[in-house]
Amino acid sequence: MIFGGELVKYDVVIIGGVAAGTSAGASAKRVDSSLGILLIQKEKFISYGGCGLPYYVQGIVKDIDDLIEFTPQEFREKKGVEVLPEHEVFEVDFERKIVKARSVKDGDVKEFEYEKLVVTTGASPIVLNLEGIEDERIFTIRTPEDAMRIRGFIEGKRPESVAIVGGGYIGVEMSEAFRTHGLKVFLIEMMDHLLGNAEPEINEVVVNTLERNGVKVLLKTQVRKFVPDEKIKVVTNSGDMEVDMVLISVGVKPNTEIFDNVKKGVKGAIEVDETGKTSIEDVFSAGDCATVDHFITKEKAYIPMGTTANKQGRIVGRNVAGRKERFIGVLGSSITKIFDVEFGRTGLMEEEAKRFGYNSGSVYIKSLSKAKYYPGSGPIHIKLSFDKKTGKILGAQMVGSDVHKRIDVVTSAIYGGLTVEELGYMDLAYAPPFSPVWDPVLISGNVARRYLKLDNR
Repeated sequence: MIFGGELVKYDVVIIGGVAAGTSAGASAKRVDSSLGILLIQKEKFISYGGCGLPYYVQGIVKDIDDLIEFTPQEFREKKGVEVLPEHEVFEVDFERKIVKARSVKDGDVKEFEYEKLVVTTGASPIVLNLEGIEDERIFTIRTPEDAMRIRGFIEGKRPESVAIVGGGYIGVEMSEAFRTHGLKVFLIEMMDHLLGNAEPEINEVVVNTLERNGVKVLLKTQVRKFVPDEKIKVVTNSGDMEVDMVLISVGVKPNTEIFDNVKKGVKGAIEVDETGKTSIEDVFSAGDCATVDHFITKEKAYIPMGTTANKQGRIVGRNVAGRKERFIGVLGSSITKIFDVEFGRTGLMEEEAKRFGYNSGSVYIKSLSKAKYYPGSGPIHIKLSFDKKTGKILGAQMVGSDVHKRIDVVTSAIYGGLTVEELGYMDLAYAPPFSPVWDPVLISGNVARRYLKLDNR
């Protein structure tokens, strides 16, 4: 580090922590321990398990500290990275290589010079521009502070009902969290399906599971305004409801507003190549503020996920330290728990693949997760998509029991370029407590074989 008056120079300055930023800092330091690295974070929490926030609200995670991976002091001591928490970067001079940050506590401004800059500012919840949205009983959830406010409200005010606006992963996971506390839950989604793009057969199971567990699912329903009073009236195109609290979970937007000179791509995310480089020399980006390459389409995509942020951050960290590593791209693989079932997806489904020029098809199967005589065996539904010309697997969606193992099998098959024929005869491990002798994944591959008439060769 070089000191010159009030200006401090670092080899690497990282704007933003949590997943990508802390991964970048730690991996850069592992490659070159001599680097002077500074991580600037707007919040006081610099590294935490964001995907665990619904489970903290639910009460499965008892203490918010259980979600904290590193405190600023721990990260500094264990990883050798300097940390400046509770400071917001408000300006970057890319020509002079200077970052300006303001304390969120007292407004004090600090300036830092960098050799290389890593932008990992993440994303923020989309806030609907609706009348009544400012009411203090209307929440979003993205940070530990958000989760603590929600749980504090539940424990302190004892609400009896909640409207969740948005039926994606957070909306569905928070439905279970609220039901655990005994709240009446209305899950409002403007599309005709949940979880982003759940296939019809899969979506039906998801909706039935939610409603069987006391969640009122309202599809094709758009919120028009909120009318706060003793309760909050939620006005929609299909009727009104009065609730004690509201959660907005309609997606996120990348935090890229101050980076005007950097090339941006899908949904305003900073466009990066497979090494994490941006359009500006010596500036890298990763995580929920950046694009990512899709493994199948080879096009830029915006798929904000904690898993991707960690991987991108690691590669960027190694590259700012002198390596030349490339990220292979993502499939959008994801999974969640919905009461007593699991939902998972990976790759492209049939209609989505067609939009990218594929002659795609798909098959749907229903099977059992274990041998039918083994206790705990339950239904599992699989929708498998593939290229009808080559037979290569393009994607899958699953819902039911023991999805977590099987969605990763299909993910691996896609990365390996396998066909449905090869999938149908993969040598998967078998024992009655874990699967039928013909695993559901194998069945889906063989049903696809028949669809493509490969049995008639």
